[in-house]
Amino acid sequence: MCQKLTKTSTGPNLKGNVGRALSATPLYEQVRERVMHLILDGTWPEGHILPAETELARQLGVSFGTARQALQILTKEGVLLRKPRIGTIVTGRTPHHTLDRFYKHYRLHNTKNELINTQTVVKSVQIRPATDDEIRCFRSNKAIDVISLVRVRKHNARPVMIDHFSIPEHLVPGFPRVPGDVPALLLGHLRDEYGLRIRAVREALRADIATSEDMSLLDLSVADGPTAVLVIDDICFDSKNQALLKASHRALSDDYRYVNEVQ
Repeated sequence: MCQKLTKTSTGPNLKGNVGRALSATPLYEQVRERVMHLILDGTWPEGHILPAETELARQLGVSFGTARQALQILTKEGVLLRKPRIGTIVTGRTPHHTLDRFYKHYRLHNTKNELINTQTVVKSVQIRPATDDEIRCFRSNKAIDVISLVRVRKHNARPVMIDHFSIPEHLVPGFPRVPGDVPALLLGHLRDEYGLRIRAVREALRADIATSEDMSLLDLSVADGPTAVLVIDDICFDSKNQALLKASHRALSDDYRYVNEVQ
């Protein structure tokens, strides 16, 4: 059963919303986002047949035309496929390369090529001087301080990825200093709280041997010998090509894959 979309006096809003619904967000986009959420969290897996458009519209509390418009967009993106005499089915493909998905989901899959959802645990937040590499990245002509953030992502209670973030401190005044106060959707928080909207992301992938920190945070055993980890280095830019955030993600590679689909 879908959760109903409603219009309020402040504009359209999504009950049980995935993210914060903005008053300027068209209702069909909220329907699209709700359907995407059901797919991404595994409620509607690959091969699932969606309710008929009239039934979907009824469940969501929107018009038939609104539901159809949302499904047409998802079909064009390759997320859904319309089959005669069968209906609309989930293809198993999702546009993970889009920044919309980048804000909400990291593209870590299991060996069955299924997108996994992770729970985020913030391990530490500190203010420290930027390294020389960070100063070059942020194009600063003087020494600056950065917010340094370390998180662990868990899948079914198993640590699978470590996130290291650095953000120029002057861009995020009042950023939470207590790990438990840091929002799980970090990029969405930077956008909504500080107006730091990411327009481009540069990624570099490499392999590495687990460090002592990796061994500890990923619950790896020394007795198992050297362990390989996948490293994804990110730099996030605004519309003026100014770096806003530098990140490095270190993930287990035995049962997990990083997928970036380009259409």
